[in-house]
Amino acid sequence: RSAMAKLKSRVWLLTLLSQHSSTLSHSLSETPPPRPATTGAIQHQRPLPEAVPSRKHERVLTFDTDDLPLRELVTDALECNADDDLGKLHLCDPADFCEPGKIRASQAGTRTPLRRVELLRRALSTKWKMSPQKRVWERDYLPRIVRDVVGPEVMRGERELIYQRSPMLRFHVAWPLESEEDLAAYDGKIPPVGGKNPGTLAGLHTDAEYGHPSGEVNFFLPVTSSTYGTNSLYVEGDALRGDFEPFDLKYGEMTMWNGNSCRHCSPRNISNQTRVSFDFRVIPGSAWEEPPKKKGSFQLGSYYMSEKLLL
Repeated sequence: RSAMAKLKSRVWLLTLLSQHSSTLSHSLSETPPPRPATTGAIQHQRPLPEAVPSRKHERVLTFDTDDLPLRELVTDALECNADDDLGKLHLCDPADFCEPGKIRASQAGTRTPLRRVELLRRALSTKWKMSPQKRVWERDYLPRIVRDVVGPEVMRGERELIYQRSPMLRFHVAWPLESEEDLAAYDGKIPPVGGKNPGTLAGLHTDAEYGHPSGEVNFFLPVTSSTYGTNSLYVEGDALRGDFEPFDLKYGEMTMWNGNSCRHCSPRNISNQTRVSFDFRVIPGSAWEEPPKKKGSFQLGSYYMSEKLLL
């Protein structure tokens, strides 16, 4: 893609996000109100660069949980009881979600906290990926969210939306601080670039580092009752600003944000609630440019699907 095409996509994204700044809790020209202290809050690694303005690009959207019962869908996929709380999945045994033989006896018997967190996350992810409910999410619920929520709310006027074909369902397994050793070792800082937090999929990064198109808009949708503090996703307010804060959302809400240029990560979840959440990406059809065939990771029909909109 040419430098001019990249610049066009970036300008479009910034324009879209700026159009909705009036819906935020503070305007771009105002000083953001102080947030309440959060247990295990992440500390800044370096001073904030003065040249970077302070602003937030998020916008919270809502959807009808009766019409789109995503929590029930995930609960059915994991074969939990109807009264089970997905936020308590960290209390389960990894073997509860795996077929016999998937976890070797030596692994199942390993009860070091880190090993157990990793095994449980993998078992939950595998259970979801192998379930028929995953296909329902991709073929039914996801296109409806893109068409009926994202389109009318934040991408009006577009005739077509390009969206991620198979978004991940993420399990950020709770791992509370339970000993004096834990308390002494935990400092709550952002991990080093390239580092990886226990129980999570990736460390501090931007989507651009993985080759994602600059026109992508990210959406974060929790399935558990709420996200807050360390069980949530931490995102900086603008590229390289370093003012990392978590998304505070409840079930029935999702937030639009810029993961392409804003760094983000999931720190160790020291809360008592596991977070289960979808994250997906959407590109307005007017900003879509077919990548070269040699870059097969982000092709329409493989990584992306298309949804037509009624104007």
